[in-house]
Amino acid sequence: MTTILTSVPTTTPRPVPWRRLGWVAWRRHRSTLLAIVSLMTVLAVLLLARGHQMREAYATVQACTPQASARCGFAFRQFRETYTNTGALAALFVWIPAVTGAFAGAPMVARELESGTFRFAWTQGAGRTRWMLALTAVGALGVVSLAFAFGLLISWYQQPLVSTAIEQRLHPSVFPVTGVAVVGWALTAFALGVFLGLLTRRVLPAVALTLAAWTGLAFLASALRDHYATPLLTSAIQLDDAAVTVDQWWTKGNARVTYAEIDQVLQAAGVQPIDGGTIAATPGIQAVDPVQYLIDHGYLQRTTFQPDSRYWPFQWIEFGWLTILSLVLLGTSVWLLRRRSA
Repeated sequence: MTTILTSVPTTTPRPVPWRRLGWVAWRRHRSTLLAIVSLMTVLAVLLLARGHQMREAYATVQACTPQASARCGFAFRQFRETYTNTGALAALFVWIPAVTGAFAGAPMVARELESGTFRFAWTQGAGRTRWMLALTAVGALGVVSLAFAFGLLISWYQQPLVSTAIEQRLHPSVFPVTGVAVVGWALTAFALGVFLGLLTRRVLPAVALTLAAWTGLAFLASALRDHYATPLLTSAIQLDDAAVTVDQWWTKGNARVTYAEIDQVLQAAGVQPIDGGTIAATPGIQAVDPVQYLIDHGYLQRTTFQPDSRYWPFQWIEFGWLTILSLVLLGTSVWLLRRRSA
C-alpha cells in the first residue's frame, strides 16, 4: 500500500486588508448613501435658488436710504415676512441629520443580520469585529461628510437673516443644523441606527426606533442647551436682537410676582393687551402701554438670556457630548456583536 503524505499549512491566512474591507462595505451600502446624496442634492438646489433670491432682496434693503424712512421700513418688513416663513422647509432642515444618519446606520448591521449574509462575511478572512469596524467606518465617514456640507449650506443660506437679527443663531431651529453641531447630530443618528439595528435585527424597525430616539434626544437637548452656561440677567426692557431669551418675570420690591397678579393689576387699570398692542378696556380712557404702566407703579421686569457670543462655545459643547455618545453607542455595538453567537 502506498501512503500519500500531504503537508499541513503551518501559517494562518492573512486577514483581508482594511482597504478591501472598506471597498466591500462601500459596494454593499453605496445605494443607500447615493440615495441620501440625491435627496440632499435636491434640497441643495432649492436652498441655492432661494438663497440667491434672498440675497438680491437683502441687497435692495441694504441699499435703501435713508434707513429710518417709512419706505425703507416697509421694504425691511416685506423682506422679513417673505423669507422668515419657510414652512415645511424649516422642519425638513432639522430632520435632515436624523434621516441621513438613520437610513445610513440602521441597515449597516440589520440588513446583514436580517438576510443572513453575515454568516458568509464572517468566514471570508474578515471576522465579525473587522467586518463591523469596516462597515461603521465607511458609513460614519459618509454621514459626517454629508452633514458637514449640509451645515455649511444652511449657514450660507441663513447669513442674511442672521445679519439682520431676524433669525438668532442660538434658536432651536437654527443651532442644531449649523456649525459643528449638525455633524454631531448626524453621527448620533448613525450610531443609534447601528446600535438599534443590532438589537432588532430588522431594518425598518431599526429606522423607526432610531428616528423616535433621536427626536426625544433632540427635545431634551433643546431644553438643556440654554444651560450650557449660566444665563445672563438683565432688567433692560429691550434685549439685543441676536440674543435668545431663557426666562422672563416681573418683580416688585425684589420679590417675584406671578403673571396672575400682573393681569389683575392691568385689568384694574383698564388695560388689556391685544396681539402685541394695547387698548383701553374702558371706553373713554386713553390707551396705556402695560409695560410702562407696570414700571411706573414699582414693578421691574427681569430677563435671563444667552448672548449670541456664546454660539461657538455652545456648538463645541454640543458636538463634544454628541460625539462621546456616538462613540459609546458604536463601542457597545461592537461589544455586543462579539458576544452574540453566529
